[in-house]
Amino acid sequence: MSYNTKNYTEQGGDVTHFGGKVIFEEGSQIEGLPQAVNLASNATTAQIITALKNAGIMIPDSWNLSVLAVPTKAAMPTEETGSNSSHATVSINDNVITIALDCEVKDLSEANHGELWGTHKWLGFGIRTGLASVVGVKFTDDTGAVATLGSADAEEATALGLSDGDFVLYIKAEQSEYLSGEKHFTLWCDGYALTQFTLKITETKSAV
Repeated sequence: MSYNTKNYTEQGGDVTHFGGKVIFEEGSQIEGLPQAVNLASNATTAQIITALKNAGIMIPDSWNLSVLAVPTKAAMPTEETGSNSSHATVSINDNVITIALDCEVKDLSEANHGELWGTHKWLGFGIRTGLASVVGVKFTDDTGAVATLGSADAEEATALGLSDGDFVLYIKAEQSEYLSGEKHFTLWCDGYALTQFTLKITETKSAV
């Protein structure tokens, strides 16, 4: 006679499966479960829900990201950046952002974004987060550098014809990782899941 238990621990003891009913008797204690932050007694329902999502007790919201061309390209950092951006059509599917060029990367202009950012084949486009404001959103690039978006990012977006819930992403188009789809960034904010997005450039080859 064989017997298959619903609750069992895998060999090595690192993983335990619970397939049956678990009853906690009076006086039992549980340690190690995620905890929400301690909120003030007058916290709103929205604050409580956000705290539960951040702690992993409640499923967090998913990003509803969209991408769009910058309407006012003349307000970009340089004329060359605006011109480069005019060659790009952006779209997003399954967290993959595709920047489709109507030319080859080599045909884009060099643009000087100052001493801090340098001279590269810069182009920019809008990221629409779906939030009322980007203030407080954490952006991490593929080097691991983390930036918290602030009012200056929202102001930059509105100056370029976008909204407070958008930010402008400038990329160095000549970096080969864009063509191979190996460039990424992540977004996180209160109540929303940490999510990775991929950036990929496609070229239109010049006629020979």
